[in-house]
Amino acid sequence: MSESGRRIPWPTADAILADPAASFALKAVVRDWAARDPVDAANDAAILQAVFQGAVLAVMAVQK
Repeated sequence: MSESGRRIPWPTADAILADPAASFALKAVVRDWAARDPVDAANDAAILQAVFQGAVLAVMAVQK
């Protein structure tokens, strides 16, 4: 919940697929992972997030 007490809804797979602003790559992952166990998919997504966050930080350090 947010500080105001209102729930912040998580995006759904359907919402991402319908969003014209969502990238083709994100939509492909949503389609490919739709039938997976959600815990496994979330764990893999967290690992990917860490990998790419590290890449961003490395690029930012080089650009300073």
